Amino acid sequence: MSPAADVAATSRQDHRIAPIDAADMILRHRAGILPALALFDVRDATHYTKDHIDGAVHLSEAGFPAAMSRLARTTPVLIYCYHGNASRTYAQWFADFRYPEVYSVDGGHPYLATALEARLNPDHPPAVNDTSSAALLAFLHAHDFDPQDLNAPRQHGLTPLMRAALLGDTALIDELLALGADPARRNMDGNNALWLACVSSSAAAVRALVDAGIDIDNRNDMGATCLMYTASAGKDDMVALLLECGANPLLTNFDDARAVDLAATRACLKLLRHTAG
Repeated sequence: MSPAADVAATSRQDHRIAPIDAADMILRHRAGILPALALFDVRDATHYTKDHIDGAVHLSEAGFPAAMSRLARTTPVLIYCYHGNASRTYAQWFADFRYPEVYSVDGGHPYLATALEARLNPDHPPAVNDTSSAALLAFLHAHDFDPQDLNAPRQHGLTPLMRAALLGDTALIDELLALGADPARRNMDGNNALWLACVSSSAAAVRALVDAGIDIDNRNDMGATCLMYTASAGKDDMVALLLECGANPLLTNFDDARAVDLAATRACLKLLRHTAG
């Protein structure tokens, strides 16, 4: 079984999350990148005992009040069941008690387990080889990255590709991508390498990552996209570039704001004016 292609995008409004995004949250938590996460299995006790996601706590309707009383409201909550139906009910209960980050995994346990397996057991993690440049080796050493796993995160959850994007170093970006570095990885805030390239204001880095197939509309843990960030930061050149590359200006963050609503300068507002109203 593999995750459905048409699962809903992660959304705080309807408390749903795609299996691959849920797997990403779990792995970021296990790596210490996401400091807190409550993972609940709301299937019956027999199924939970037989097979559950590592770190998941069994939760029943009767046990809900006690579980909630022990859980800080600032903790993100991730819930799975058999097929993604009952978990939505539990997610709504948490939301009713003002937990702001609550998600029900679409497809339930089997889809989440498959997504985790795919992430945990790649055939071979990307690594340096005999042809790797001295610049790349020095970069990896300087930032304490693992040369035998170029997707492994370090400080602030940054992978080598993210760090190279933050530096705006397209030579490193190209070499890392050629070695198989995964552009889909996200940091402690749920941002991918494209966000870091926008922070560096490197048009070349942005184009290299977009050409590599990075998700230009990735939404971080607050629902923000790169387009929203660049508009709010007054980076009109980055806004123009992202629009040229196909960024969706109609997406909203978890406060229902679009990029145009966040525009900090007249230049950014002008670029996004066609989405106003």
